[in-house]
Amino acid sequence: MMLALWIWALEFWLAGLDRRQWWRFLVSAALISAAALTKYFGIALLPLLAVYTLGRGRRFAIYLAFLLIPLAVISNYELITEEKYGHGLLGAAMIASSSISSATRPSHLAQLLMGLAFGGGCLISASFFAPLSRGKILLAGAIVFALFAVAFKFLIVSWVYLEGSEAAVWLEGALFATTALGILALAATNLVQQRNPEALLLTLWLFGTLAFATWFNWSITARTLLPMVPAVAILTVAQFKHSQRRGWLKYSPLLAAVILSMLIAAADYRQANCARAAARLYQQRFGAEARNVCFLGHWGFQYYMEQWGAKPFDRNHPELVRGSILVGSLSDPDLAQIPRQKVGTVDEMVLSAFPFVATSRIGSGAGFYSSFGGPLPWIIKKIPADRYYAAHIR
Repeated sequence: MMLALWIWALEFWLAGLDRRQWWRFLVSAALISAAALTKYFGIALLPLLAVYTLGRGRRFAIYLAFLLIPLAVISNYELITEEKYGHGLLGAAMIASSSISSATRPSHLAQLLMGLAFGGGCLISASFFAPLSRGKILLAGAIVFALFAVAFKFLIVSWVYLEGSEAAVWLEGALFATTALGILALAATNLVQQRNPEALLLTLWLFGTLAFATWFNWSITARTLLPMVPAVAILTVAQFKHSQRRGWLKYSPLLAAVILSMLIAAADYRQANCARAAARLYQQRFGAEARNVCFLGHWGFQYYMEQWGAKPFDRNHPELVRGSILVGSLSDPDLAQIPRQKVGTVDEMVLSAFPFVATSRIGSGAGFYSSFGGPLPWIIKKIPADRYYAAHIR
């Protein structure tokens, strides 16, 4: 929703500058306000449109007064929520994000590598349209890929929890990071060649979104990179127009993008369905004694477990009551917190996941919804079946 409001706010603002119609600026200001209240990142439209407007000429500066409307809306929102809850929600979100990031963030270089990997992985379809027939581009890409592969292997893989082969993680990480750097280079090249406010808008749009997702959010996630997609699409289409492909061959990049996207979506669906199936099986087995059941795990598994009364395991107070039942995924690294001498019998069950693509499986290196789960948004490698346990505490 935020992205839809973002796009329409841009459309009305640009049309307002072209036609000098004040009501379009008013509509744009309302849409910016709605975007910022939907997701706080929407407020980034204020500096973005201010720079673009000034880039069009000083005579347009008077229209910047309309940007005071969303600024007033956000300020009042902060004051109202502070009065109601004791703290402003926007300020609280910034403090929470900063505190989580400072406690969990790796080195600056490692964070940058993960940001590029997420950006390139989420926007990998753009690489299908690249003019790979040019020797200089291939050579430059190969050199950058090699450098990223070394950096990913020693700066990322060395501290990430992984199961199985590590090679797929640092190789795909290097490929994704190279793709992201290529997209940024395309934007910068377009700015140098065009030298107009539109090219500046696209460049700031891309660099700003990637910077926010990498440095200012509580973790790197695919959804925080979503606002980049329209800007990348514009640049990609412009590049595609100059492609030498003819006939049906010109549709091959789009076909490849569709196939890959559907594979990733299918893998994500299958992974989510495993968590739901596990929760339902536990409900059938332990539903009558739900108050004695606690679980390790988050995301969809937590959602379905709490629906029938199971309680999350308290990591801050990990005391286990005799006779209770602890359930979760065997790939969860937090399982190591449970003292072995307190565990009696352990029952296991195996659920089949997507065999060669993962988006959020712990230990795979993929963390589509949060970089806490892995340094890549998705990964292609051998994905073992999901194994869940039920431990009876003695």
